[in-house]
Amino acid sequence: MIKCVCLVEETNDQILLVQVRNREKYYFPGGKIDAGETLLEAIQREVKEELQLAFEQSDFTYLGTVVGDAYPQKNTLTELNGFKVQQKIDWDSVKIDNEITDIRWFDKSDTTLIAPAVVKWIETFSERK
Repeated sequence: MIKCVCLVEETNDQILLVQVRNREKYYFPGGKIDAGETLLEAIQREVKEELQLAFEQSDFTYLGTVVGDAYPQKNTLTELNGFKVQQKIDWDSVKIDNEITDIRWFDKSDTTLIAPAVVKWIETFSERK
């Protein structure tokens, strides 16, 4: 299983996702947890690497965890540990970096380009609202 942290930014109808290395499906900003790293250390590092946003660990709030099919790996599961930040982010001014090739908002009901584990997140947490 691939264990990841991710930044979840959403409204009731839309969710912010990124494209990595021009792959077809989009998923949350974030990535794998390095050996010896806590969840907070990992999300802080990933947000800085991918989005050029610097936050203190205390700025992150844990939202929950889902397990779903990994993408693009086949026959593999991924564990998504979701976090949000309390500060409002001006997404129009965010500078993507590293392997991120696109960032955009998606309608939660149109899952055509959304990675399977993110679809699982939407199904799991949208029902709780």
